[in-house]
Amino acid sequence: MDRTPKRPVLTNKELFVQKIARGILAGKWNPGDRLPSERELAAELGIGKTVVHSGFEQLAAMGLVEIKPKSGVFVADYMKTGNIETLNVIVQLNGNELSREVTVAILDLRLAIEGMALRALCHGCRPEDIVHLRALTQEVRDRAPHSGEEELAELFFRWHREICILSGKSILTLFMNTMHDVSIAFWVNYLRMYGPSFAIDRLERFTDLIEARDGEGAYNLLATGIADYLARLENQG
Repeated sequence: MDRTPKRPVLTNKELFVQKIARGILAGKWNPGDRLPSERELAAELGIGKTVVHSGFEQLAAMGLVEIKPKSGVFVADYMKTGNIETLNVIVQLNGNELSREVTVAILDLRLAIEGMALRALCHGCRPEDIVHLRALTQEVRDRAPHSGEEELAELFFRWHREICILSGKSILTLFMNTMHDVSIAFWVNYLRMYGPSFAIDRLERFTDLIEARDGEGAYNLLATGIADYLARLENQG
């Protein structure tokens, strides 16, 4: 018996919101741009104007658009005026669907979260924490030759989330979990760029720095890694 969970069927409004959100976050429209009218979008997408109107209201609540009566609907400067709903939309999308600006913002957030956890863990690490991290690294190394891209990306995400867990700052773990889906897309890209061997050796390096209680060294290793990743993405574009 097939127990594979079925994907929920999206309503026209949900599909519309998803389409416009993707376009904005991918850079198709920039802050300040006027979006097509409700009539134009309804005709283009084959849906009712009421659906489009309601969808725009939801996008406004997400912080992605600004509705100006008698003027139209405009892309909001969501990096300044966004809210938790804006973040929810961003992290639900695939990393490849995000503009460079949003990608940088997401990775800046990761640096802030995991960087804080690395410093805290280096300050208070225990011998059993090092044993645990080395065991996790060995598991990644053993499974890498037999794992698909997303499965391997999941292993790297879990390794780095473990830093937050071991740091004792539980709220940081919640933030990492919130960013799971978009992080997996970034990890897939990272592994394609650098290869599993390089990435696994980097885990060993992090563990060495944590064992040496070198918080700044661990933070800088993460920061330079993110900067190099962004530079390679720029060159690919």
